[in-house]
Amino acid sequence: MAYELHLKLYDRYGVQKRGFIAPVWARYTDSVNTDDPLIFYLHEEADAVESIEEFDIIEVMIRNRDLLLMDSGGGFVRALVAIVRDFIYTTDDNGETFIEYRAPSANHILSWRSVLWYAGVDNRSSFSGVAAETLMKLLVTYNFTANATTGNGRQRNGDLLPGMGLDISVVADSAGGNVLSGSFTGKNILGALQKLAEQADGDFALSWGGGIDWSFDFYPGQLGDDKSFGADRVLFSLKNNTMKNPRLIKTGAKSSVALAAGAGPGEERQVSEVLGPDYGLDYDIEIFVDARQEKESDGRAYRGRLKLEDLRAKQNLSFTVLQTSNQFYSPVPITGRKTYKAGDIVLAVYQSEAIRKIEKIQVYWNDPQNEDAFVVDVITREVVENGS
Repeated sequence: MAYELHLKLYDRYGVQKRGFIAPVWARYTDSVNTDDPLIFYLHEEADAVESIEEFDIIEVMIRNRDLLLMDSGGGFVRALVAIVRDFIYTTDDNGETFIEYRAPSANHILSWRSVLWYAGVDNRSSFSGVAAETLMKLLVTYNFTANATTGNGRQRNGDLLPGMGLDISVVADSAGGNVLSGSFTGKNILGALQKLAEQADGDFALSWGGGIDWSFDFYPGQLGDDKSFGADRVLFSLKNNTMKNPRLIKTGAKSSVALAAGAGPGEERQVSEVLGPDYGLDYDIEIFVDARQEKESDGRAYRGRLKLEDLRAKQNLSFTVLQTSNQFYSPVPITGRKTYKAGDIVLAVYQSEAIRKIEKIQVYWNDPQNEDAFVVDVITREVVENGS
């Protein structure tokens, strides 16, 4: 499979500055619930250098030359949207200077606000028995939009539109995902959403609609599609020549049961025993979790589950993809072909057969354009029965 890549440059308001930037070298990660960056290099004399500023928007466009995907973009499709933040200048032994640009993906914007509501404010900083989708969308609504005002009770106005020039909207709530509880005062929004996603039975994403328009949404189950079965099944294995250099890391649980201690002094302190997904009479490894900010048992249970999720047994499989004419990486579906992207559920065979979720797709691009210029690595985790 041969791919082409180019970058489109916009200012922070979505006005196009350059329709084509050809990097010397680039790497991007299409991932779930993170803000992994696009990194690319330009020579200091490249025309685009004078145009790139902090907070510019980079649209990563790719085209599968073997298929010549035809659409309004001339066959190129969007693979990623990123925000320019960092610039690194280096000069080599030959006196050639290059600039490395680092641009986190769109979810990075969600890290620009924190939960600046006083503790204990229902459905603003403290939540009890709320659907994961509702909880996430309330956090975004009341910390990023016109509802994030001191008049409503926030400690400072949080709307990104007046100063930063981004209009964040929140897709209508369908109350999806698991029911959760917890307190989030002072927490960074992106970090809070990532922790919630570990228990939510769903993913989230901030998407760019063009111009100043950005929208936040929750995706029940997973961001992508379930391609572990049926006619669209995506299978990775050594036997069918679709993977190479696989690496499987199996780690045992550091803890399987938590004692989450909430508010109160001494013997009056409320505690909850929380069993993790690995717990059994013959797999009993305990940990203490300080959950003093939680007044309700549901909140203590949430804190306990979060800690146990970090410490649970894991099986992470990564590999380099060998793409075929029938099965290949594509940010958009192709009729009659088996494609995959970040968030999809696939079937992988290495040491054992397992249904796995694609957590990250790492793409490496090198000039000149040849068969080895576009390398795709996949990082997956096993999907277990409880959906986590």
